[in-house]
Amino acid sequence: MTSKPTFADAVTFRQLGNVDLQAVASVQLKSWRGTYAGVLPDEYLGAPMASDITRRWSTGLTPLDALWGAVDDAGTLLGFAAVRLGKAPYLDNLHVLEEARGSGVSYRLMAHVADALARIGASDLWLTVVDSNLRARAFYNRLGGREGEAKADEMFGNAVVSLPVYWSDLTELSKNARQVVSPLDGGEAGT
Repeated sequence: MTSKPTFADAVTFRQLGNVDLQAVASVQLKSWRGTYAGVLPDEYLGAPMASDITRRWSTGLTPLDALWGAVDDAGTLLGFAAVRLGKAPYLDNLHVLEEARGSGVSYRLMAHVADALARIGASDLWLTVVDSNLRARAFYNRLGGREGEAKADEMFGNAVVSLPVYWSDLTELSKNARQVVSPLDGGEAGT
C-alpha cells in the first residue's frame, strides 16, 4: 500500500501573479476534470473546458483579484486559491492537485488565505459550491463554513445547483484550518 506524500515542510505559500497563470490554469483543469466528471456533460470536460479555463486565466489579474498558491520545493504549483476582493471577499476558486490531496495542503492554503485577507482588513469570506460536490462541502463544513440555500446556477454555461458558504470571522477560519491539520499527522481529506 502506498501512502500519500506529506508536504508539511516542503510547501511554500505565496501570493501568485500573472507569471503563474499558466500553472494556475493547468491545476484548475486537472482538478475540474476529476471533480466534475458526472456533474457536467462529458462533451464539456474535454476541449470546451480547457478553452474556457485558458480564456479565464489568459486575461491576467485585475486589482480585485488576489491569488495565493501552495508551491513545493521543486517549484510545482500544488494548489491555489483565487479571491475576488470587495466588501465581502469571494473565494472564486480553490483547487489542489490530486497528488497533494490528503497532505494538509488544502487546509494550510485556506489558513494562509484567511490570514492574508485579515491583514488587508477583510473580516469575512464567502463562496459558492456545487451541491453535488460533497467532498468540497464536507471540507468547508470542517472549516466552520455556514451553508446557505441551494439555487439553480450555471458553470460556464452548464446548469448546476449551487449553494453559498459563509465565514463571518477570518480569525476563526484560520484557527479551524490549523486545528484540522495537526503538525504531528499532516492529514486532511482534501478538496
